[in-house]
Amino acid sequence: MIVVLLIVSYIAGTIPFGLIIAKARGIDLRRVGSGNIGATNVLRTVGKKEAALQLP
Repeated sequence: MIVVLLIVSYIAGTIPFGLIIAKARGIDLRRVGSGNIGATNVLRTVGKKEAALQLP
């Protein structure tokens, strides 16, 4: 059970949620702001709610 949880956690950690959230709003994070797909660029370009979703 622990091994399955570790594998699922690893896979979930590799998903670029910032990029997905911004794409849903029609913004390509790689082309705006700093070009980074992290929470700070999501905050600057998309908004507070979306950055809060992406942060954890």
